[in-house]
This record gives sequence, C-alpha cells and structure tokens, in this order.
Amino acid sequence: MLRTVAITKNPHGFTLIELIVSLGLLSIILTAAFTIFSAAEKAYKWEDDRIYAQQNVRQAYMWLSTAIRQARNVEVVSENEIKITTADGEQIRFYFQNGVLYRRRKTGTNPVAELSYLKFTQTEGKPWVDILLSISLPMEEMTVKTKVTPFGSWIN
Repeated sequence: MLRTVAITKNPHGFTLIELIVSLGLLSIILTAAFTIFSAAEKAYKWEDDRIYAQQNVRQAYMWLSTAIRQARNVEVVSENEIKITTADGEQIRFYFQNGVLYRRRKTGTNPVAELSYLKFTQTEGKPWVDILLSISLPMEEMTVKTKVTPFGSWIN
C-alpha cells in the first residue's frame, strides 16, 4: 500500500479540474468519431444508390440490346413499347410502365429494371431502333442512348 501512495503522489484520487479536463477531452474525441461515422454512412448510402441506378440502366440496356440483336423482326408499337419476333416466331414485348421496364412473353410478364425514362424510336426505312434509357438520382442523371440493329434485317 505504501508503494501505491508513493507512485500517485495523491492518495485521495483525482482533483475536480483533472476530471473536468478528461471529460472535456473525451467528449471532443467522441464528437469527432460520431461526425466521421455519420459522414461515412452518408457517403456509403449515396454510393449504394448510385450503383443500384447504374445496375438498373445496365440491366435494361443488356436485355433490350440482346433481344433486338437476336430478333428476326422489330416493331416499335409506341415510344414506350416494342414488339420483337424471334427467329422461331415467338413474340416478345418490352414495355415501360410506372417506372419499370417489363418483358412479356407467352409464359408471363417479368420486370427487367427500374428506370426514370425510356423511349423507343425507329426511323422509317431504317433497320435500327433508337433506345434512350434514363434514371435520375438526387444529384445526377444517368442516360444511355444507343442504336441497335436486329440480325434478321441483315438476312432478309
């Protein structure tokens, strides 16, 4: 016991000023840690939303371009709907409704991707189909514009 008293120099504990200073330093450190954590959490959420949006645009682009390239015939029904006839005569429709791109076959209807905007156009006399895909985020907008030619138009 005498040895402990000799090392601390104060046998009665910490002074009030020492406790206030240590609590002040602890509160500064905890505030900084929570601020850094909050900023990292917001950055993670923003990047997660951005990756989700990119994946939706990529998914819609992949499905549409692949189906059109493999088609025998493509007919643009409206700005939001396209009808594809495959090599074996099967009819596939892609249509955009309520922010979702759907694919309808004789076996049923399936959602493909969530988008903000989708537009199909086909110039008369031209074999290709223009596709405009777009998705909006709080701070940016992603847009993909492409022309896809069905393989069937090359062999007819």
